[in-house]
Amino acid sequence: MRKAVKLLIVGGVVGAAVVAVKSLRSEEQVENLPVQAAKSAGMGAAAGGLLGLLFDVRSRRKSKRGRITKALSAIPALPARSSLPDLHDLERASRRARKSAVKAAHRAQAKAEHLADATRERLAS
Repeated sequence: MRKAVKLLIVGGVVGAAVVAVKSLRSEEQVENLPVQAAKSAGMGAAAGGLLGLLFDVRSRRKSKRGRITKALSAIPALPARSSLPDLHDLERASRRARKSAVKAAHRAQAKAEHLADATRERLAS
C-alpha cells in the first residue's frame, strides 16, 4: 500500500501542476483554473493510485517467489546416480521375491487343504 499512496500523491501533484503550467503558457481565462486543477489532480491521483496498486501487487508476487525459491533450496538434493540401485538389480530382486511368494502361497494352500480334510474327518466321526 505504500507505493499506492506515494503514487496517488505524486499523481495528484503532477495533474495539478500540468494544468497550472498550461494556463500560464496560454492566454486563457484564469477563473476556471482551480476547478480545472482539481479535476486534473483527481485524475492524476486516480491514475497514480492504480499504478501504485499494480506495483504493490507485483512486489508482493516477487517476494512470494523469493520465499518459495528459498524454501526449495533448503530441500536436500537427490543423491548421485551411482548411489541409486540399478534398475536391473531391482527387477532381479522383484522376480526372486515373486517366486518365493508364489511358493509360500502354494505351501499355505496345501497346508490349508490338509487341515480342512482333517477337520472334515473329525466332524464326520
